[in-house]
Amino acid sequence: MLRTVVAGGPRVGKTTLSETLATQVGTVARHSDDLIGTVSFADAADAIVEWMALPGPWVIEGVTAVRALRRWLDTNDEGVPCERVFWSTTPKVERTSGQERMAKGIETVWAQIEERLTSRGVCVQRF
Repeated sequence: MLRTVVAGGPRVGKTTLSETLATQVGTVARHSDDLIGTVSFADAADAIVEWMALPGPWVIEGVTAVRALRRWLDTNDEGVPCERVFWSTTPKVERTSGQERMAKGIETVWAQIEERLTSRGVCVQRF
């Protein structure tokens, strides 16, 4: 079963792509934004890691997904959190200064985990 994470900074088109991918595999996309107001920002990554434990197919998207991937890798010495990750840093519309800062932080986390993901066989596709 195909498990997909769509990740990247704010305003890069994650929601649009995740909806298309979910339709293709016959599932509903899970959005990290749905966690806003229900868990703290710090706990959002843990909630997404729980989503990753569910059987596929699934599509998970969001800014917090990168932190969740890192958390998953840090707690699992083998295996993969998903079969593929779609990653983008290119905004489709103008971002606020706060969104720009968030994007830089996410790109820092991505730089820490990309090789770890690909070395385990996760397919990374840029969009």
